Amino acid sequence: MLVTETVLHLGPELERAVNRMDFFRLFKSLAGSHGFSYFGVTEVVSDEQGINLQHVHALHNLPASWFEDPKLQVIDARDPVFVRLQQSSAPCVMDLGQTPSEVLGCSGSDTVVIVPLHAATGKRYCLILVGGDAKPDHQALALIALDAALIFQRYFEVILSLDSISGLSDREIQIVRWTSEGKTSAEIAIILGLSEHTVNSYIAAVLRKLHVVNRAQMVASAIRSGLIT
Repeated sequence: MLVTETVLHLGPELERAVNRMDFFRLFKSLAGSHGFSYFGVTEVVSDEQGINLQHVHALHNLPASWFEDPKLQVIDARDPVFVRLQQSSAPCVMDLGQTPSEVLGCSGSDTVVIVPLHAATGKRYCLILVGGDAKPDHQALALIALDAALIFQRYFEVILSLDSISGLSDREIQIVRWTSEGKTSAEIAIILGLSEHTVNSYIAAVLRKLHVVNRAQMVASAIRSGLIT
């Protein structure tokens, strides 16, 4: 029987989470409490795109050096980890010794935990844990899944649902986040593989949607609403 008192995030720490950094810490703590060094949480956009850890809603601490293209940080749709995710609607443990992953194999660990997650909007997400020394048993896997569901539910309520309410697209939120980090339109265009004109068009659309008149107000409004941290 699952003992819910042992679940990691049923207390005040979860209730106090209000921004992406808080949820980054929660998922990292979940990974560490079960002996894993690395985690990744992101939306599963389509069967063809694989797992995009640069997605606007992604949280992860996987080293950029693991990826063939550090700027993209994608686990390819042909990777066994993504294939397994597509085949299972339940949490599962995967042995990389038997089915190697080009990206996650860099962890030096043979064990990957995959937890499918679902938002109230119907969008699919997933949690991946890697870098552990021991394969979790059924009890540990159930606790990981319960913890992940609790944290993700709060993440959806506090962050993801606000993104939908704001009316901003994923790309618009991504551009706002890069702007908040001091990037110019030209720099954002290079990072995202867009033209500078397209970036400026996105920014103009965001200004209208947030009812602000310049980039500084845009960033301030996005921070207040929790769209970015």
